[in-house]
Amino acid sequence: DGYRMVEGRMERTSAGAPGSQSNRVGRAAAWSVFLQDRLVLGRWTLVPGVRYESIGFTQTDYARTDPGRSAPTRVVENGVDVLIPGMGVNVDVSAMLSLFGGVHKGFGPPGPGADRETRAEGSVNYELGARYRRGALGLQAVGFFNDYDNVLGKATLATGGSGAGELFNGGRVDVAGVELVVDYDAAARAGRPFRLPLRLAYTLTRAEFRTDFESEYELWGSVQAGDELPYMPRHQLFGSASLESAAVALRLSGHYSSEMRTVAGQGRIPPVESADAQLIFDLSGEYRVAPWGSVIAAIQNLSDRSYVVARHPAGVRPGLPRTFSLGLRLAR
Repeated sequence: DGYRMVEGRMERTSAGAPGSQSNRVGRAAAWSVFLQDRLVLGRWTLVPGVRYESIGFTQTDYARTDPGRSAPTRVVENGVDVLIPGMGVNVDVSAMLSLFGGVHKGFGPPGPGADRETRAEGSVNYELGARYRRGALGLQAVGFFNDYDNVLGKATLATGGSGAGELFNGGRVDVAGVELVVDYDAAARAGRPFRLPLRLAYTLTRAEFRTDFESEYELWGSVQAGDELPYMPRHQLFGSASLESAAVALRLSGHYSSEMRTVAGQGRIPPVESADAQLIFDLSGEYRVAPWGSVIAAIQNLSDRSYVVARHPAGVRPGLPRTFSLGLRLAR
């Protein structure tokens, strides 16, 4: 359908045939096996594993004017075989402190319809961190680094593409960051018949392309090494405070996300290529009415804040407005 804005109101100017945006059938057949073990050697715990996947894809395209799919216009077949190893390690330094780390291969299949030039998404992911727990206080710090040898972009209607789902190679990408988490039960020492858990988490992420290339993918365009990935906020902060008892639970949470790019680039973000920094609060509650069920309610975006969450497809997209929900949770 075609639309236009008239004095602030959206009006339809033309009607398209239902279901004619794209007309295709994608199929995949996969074999997957894995082997994993858990080895405990004193204070050390090792978790090695390996996974093998073999996937065959078939995409059959039909004309948009052929809703009955009487004759295909194109059939594309492709496949991928991959071995995915990984290793996790944990060591208990003391009863309160443990260190952990891991190295794992990442993999994303190209999917049906990909041409022969489209490579699978692959990476090697590293993490190293520490956990500390003493009574009601918990601390965690984690550093991570994801080394992509190829990242994939998919052109969908949501990203401003035609809806055909074309895939684009993005080459090498480095994603590095750190996450810090603190949680504390403020009512633990008081001997109260309820809990008052508090949680604060901060994540710093930096994601950059490591190669120069030209792409028809709208979110990338002309990329130079050092350009930041779009839709990847540098700073994220989450906090929550809850009141929990046997019958009632209330939770107030807030999430902050810094300004982010909507198109690959570096330096100062142009206003027409940015999504707003945002601080959003949510409120939720649950009341247990019987052993078999609870009433649940929530308010998202409590302050009804207006903000730009994306600029694809076709211009500015707003975030979720204040939203109320009410439901019933059943339990056996």
